[in-house]
Amino acid sequence: MNTKNFTMQKNAKIIISALKNHSYDAYIVGGYLRDMMLGKRVNDIDIATDALPDEVTKIFKDKYIVAHTGIKYGTVTVIIDNVPIEITTYRSESNYLDGRHPQKINFEKDIKYDLSRRDFTINAMAYNDDVGLIDIFNSKFDLENKIIRCVGNPRKRFKEDKLRMLRAIRFASQLNFEIEQNTFDAIKSLSHTINDISIERMNVELTKMLLTEKPSKAFILMYETGLLKHILPVIDDMYGYDQQNPYHQYDLFFHTMSVLDNVKNDIILRLSALFHDTGKLYTKTVDENGIAHFYGHNKISKEIAVKYLKKLRYPNNIINIVSLLVEKHMIAPDTITPKGIRRLISYIGKENINYLVEIQKADSMSTTIGDNDIFEKKVKQVLDEENIFTKKDLALNGNDIKKLGYTGKEIGEILNYLMEIVLDEPRLNTKEILLQKIKDMQ
Repeated sequence: MNTKNFTMQKNAKIIISALKNHSYDAYIVGGYLRDMMLGKRVNDIDIATDALPDEVTKIFKDKYIVAHTGIKYGTVTVIIDNVPIEITTYRSESNYLDGRHPQKINFEKDIKYDLSRRDFTINAMAYNDDVGLIDIFNSKFDLENKIIRCVGNPRKRFKEDKLRMLRAIRFASQLNFEIEQNTFDAIKSLSHTINDISIERMNVELTKMLLTEKPSKAFILMYETGLLKHILPVIDDMYGYDQQNPYHQYDLFFHTMSVLDNVKNDIILRLSALFHDTGKLYTKTVDENGIAHFYGHNKISKEIAVKYLKKLRYPNNIINIVSLLVEKHMIAPDTITPKGIRRLISYIGKENINYLVEIQKADSMSTTIGDNDIFEKKVKQVLDEENIFTKKDLALNGNDIKKLGYTGKEIGEILNYLMEIVLDEPRLNTKEILLQKIKDMQ
């Protein structure tokens, strides 16, 4: 992790050079510097400077687009080649009254004040080619040793902005780092305050956690720190819940974590995995052999998923797809027939069937059954054939039926009737045969 080998993006160099030419200091900071030091792909460019926002605007407004995106906090965005670069004046902050916003902001001339207000040491460094790395909190050591540690007093940092507790866990999961003990203990002691933050901000962090390479790490950390019971109590309740079934070697929580890790990195799949078995908490029965069953848990799981996703303000299109996948995740790969698969595709949509395949495979991998691709092969076979899955695919339409003298509700009922016939026997999907089926109804 040698800063001598750093190669800053061209646009970052342009900004720093222009500020330097006007006698201002400027450094790359924050996530941009952290990810560059980790050798990761860098997206957002963050620059800190001792120039005030008005001075930054004057320097760049004649050559580039300048937007006052956070002028109250000293942030000006300069757009170069369609790439936004945030330039923020060094500042110190004090008197956080609402668990997020500082009551008082002072613009500073020393970068050390700016670094001192940051959340974690790995985000509290600064660099430019002239000065090199500024590291007043031993941040490079934490980065090299994969440690998430608060800058200064962790309780103070988290009280300033409660979201930082979730950010600590998200970074630990995203970067595969460990949370330093004092920082961990502070989260644990303040976990009950997490609902002070807005649902929208919580959603952003949870979504980022779900889209990490191994999201189970984030959820285990949320359980251990006490955050999970305040954010997703239904997932917290799964911990230690014995499934009492020979197909399940894990408790309900760790089974869910395994499914979560085994599906592809997609928010619909990850949310479906997270909620797919929540209904088991409320449907457990035990037979005479001591084996547990969870009849109808998929329908309860669907209700739970919808409830929590609405609460977390996920968009309706995501809620609708996730609820379908959760409801239909109980597939019996060995016994499901082509007819059953056609009906399944008709119900959840052709565009969503591969999501269900992915959920079923991950679910199977997380039991004693192990990897199973039977359902996947059966679905592929059905899709490869000329099957119809929606009323739009029928060989006749509402106008054809209307010509026979039917109106309104009758037309819809007849289309539904024909759809059932063709789902059972796709070869019957010809105009002549379907017209005859209608005549046979009379």
